[in-house]
Amino acid sequence: MKRTSAKVVCSLLTAAIAVTGLSGCGGDSTVVDGTQTALVINDEEINLGKANFMLRYQQATMVNYYQTMSSMFGQEYSLSFDALSDTSDEDSPTVGENLKADALTSIEQAFLMRQHASEYEVALTEEEITGAQEAAASFMESNDAETLTKLGITQEDIQDVIEVYAIQLKMHDPMIADVDTEVSDEEAQQSKISYVRVSTEGTETDENGDTIELTDEEKAEKKDIAQRFLDALNASEDPASVTFADLRTEINDQLNEERRAEEAAAQEDSSTAEDETGDAAQSDSTEGTSGDAAQSDSTADTSGDSSSTDTEEDSDVVYLTSSQTTFGADDEDLDDALKEAAETLSDGEVYGEVIEGEDAYYVVRMDSVLDRDATDSQKETIVQERQSEAYSDLLDGWIEESDISVKRAWNRLEVTDYDLYTMTVDSADSSTSTDSTAETDSAANTDSAAETDSTANTDSSAG
Repeated sequence: MKRTSAKVVCSLLTAAIAVTGLSGCGGDSTVVDGTQTALVINDEEINLGKANFMLRYQQATMVNYYQTMSSMFGQEYSLSFDALSDTSDEDSPTVGENLKADALTSIEQAFLMRQHASEYEVALTEEEITGAQEAAASFMESNDAETLTKLGITQEDIQDVIEVYAIQLKMHDPMIADVDTEVSDEEAQQSKISYVRVSTEGTETDENGDTIELTDEEKAEKKDIAQRFLDALNASEDPASVTFADLRTEINDQLNEERRAEEAAAQEDSSTAEDETGDAAQSDSTEGTSGDAAQSDSTADTSGDSSSTDTEEDSDVVYLTSSQTTFGADDEDLDDALKEAAETLSDGEVYGEVIEGEDAYYVVRMDSVLDRDATDSQKETIVQERQSEAYSDLLDGWIEESDISVKRAWNRLEVTDYDLYTMTVDSADSSTSTDSTAETDSAANTDSAAETDSTANTDSSAG
């Protein structure tokens, strides 16, 4: 088979539907009559073969995604189509039911885009149509009769689905062509700040597991830490150029040194008190007891304390953290008090006092009221959001104004763990010239992991 035209379609379809192997394993109940009508959209009948193929492709895509995640991160990401989508609500639909509902919407959108394609002067080229024909023929040749029967699909159905998806992709840009791409600096403005944070959240819990809030005295100590940073910042030669992370490390190290010194002094005082108590006890106990025996006991106690002290480990306490970030008017991540204080500053200016936030104290400096890179990036985000909204609004409008009838043949389809569809792609070929094979195993013979040449296999939990 010639591959040139097929490559054109493959490069056009990001979903790679034309070169994906599908297989489904289950009982005879999973076999569908693809000639039945699944739904009617504005007098266009979509048969069950096409609808079922598009549904199973989305099901297989979801399975493949979970398998990829498991492989990438080295841990099992389980997927069950029979599981409730909301485990806290026993009346919630299953994962499979949700997938089927989403698939129906996407099928409606795909065919509606083809129906509206002429309004945007969108059509497939002869080369693309030929590529779709060849890809459909390749799919039919690569899969056995059992697979094709289960899918209820014909070569003409496969080709039509490929062409529908190709039109869908070509429709995207024309559909968003009229979106305003002009965004002002004011609308997209992003400011850059540096700040330190001293948490006032409690770190201990009571007997009920509830967090114990800090006392006013403890909070005052936290504020003193923030004030210490602010004082050091203002005392620097150029507060506008100080790296907050470096100064934070310096202050944090000082605080840990002071803590260790206090702990050492407290331990020394405690040891002195213990020694005095021990001497008094030794004096009392020497009556009727040999001096050597008393000395031996005292030496043993002291030796034990020394051993405990020598093996005790110490680690640094994190008293404050530093960050540099950008934010805009619609930011919801920053503490409101921190954001409000920052918005009063000009470039390089430090806020004059410690800021009391919801669960922390802050010191903040405005690095750049309008950060050029972040603002330009936000402009791109705003344009993308406008385009996405325009695209979705068009599709929603088309669906709302269309005469769509869903037939019983579609309603009988189920997405379950019993009838599980999977796919594979031949990694030996490039993304624009990939060949795949779909294979269906019976419930009693689902082990086909050894199959190569991009063979797709489906296992059934019914076994």
